[in-house]
Amino acid sequence: MGRDEKAVREAYRRMGLKAKLVYILTYYWWAILLGIIAAVILGSVIYGQLTKKQNLLYIACLNVSAGGELEESLRQGYLDFAGEDPKKTDVLLYRNMYISADPADADHQMAYASRLKLMATINGKLLDLVLMNREALEILSAAGYLLDLSEFAERGGIPEALLPYLTENVVVLEDNAIEYNLNEADEYHEVTALRTNALDLSGIPVISGAGFPDSIFLGIIANTPRLERCTDYLKYLLAAGQTGS
Repeated sequence: MGRDEKAVREAYRRMGLKAKLVYILTYYWWAILLGIIAAVILGSVIYGQLTKKQNLLYIACLNVSAGGELEESLRQGYLDFAGEDPKKTDVLLYRNMYISADPADADHQMAYASRLKLMATINGKLLDLVLMNREALEILSAAGYLLDLSEFAERGGIPEALLPYLTENVVVLEDNAIEYNLNEADEYHEVTALRTNALDLSGIPVISGAGFPDSIFLGIIANTPRLERCTDYLKYLLAAGQTGS
């Protein structure tokens, strides 16, 4: 330890409390500030982890606007049905999503953003169910995003009372869209097939009671890792429809 350092320490030792505080704030304010920032960040992270809810399901409302009462049924109603603690669990609802095969200029930006969000949530396996209108159903069906519900029903994944609501749609098995868009092909061609990949829930009171003017469909995303939870949710929709709650 050098003489200068010894002298500083001796001078500091002889200081009064107020002088020591002034000295510390003068020469170590940056270290104190960094310490406070680190403590705030750490506290925020810990608080976030302690209060973070587990999302049991991820549902998108596509070309469909769920009002307050319906949204309450889609989220809180299911938690009550499943006996889950709403302080620890939730149903995440993606709102205000719109896609179209030919959007107007005013809707183009929204449709583009919704498509990106849709692809991101599907690729990240953060989307399980889609509540949608006919146009959205046809787009998702053609893109192959939806689970084949006929096979799922054979495995007991669809409640028997909902089987009459199953709906067929066209799925594109293969096409030359990339080559055609790049002008590498003179004509566009595709191979399609019918798949049962949605439920028409328009006649179920929990949906029909919301006052939609057109048919409303429910599809299951093909790569969802929460199929059992999806089945349980279908049972809830059926029970809520039967009770009108």
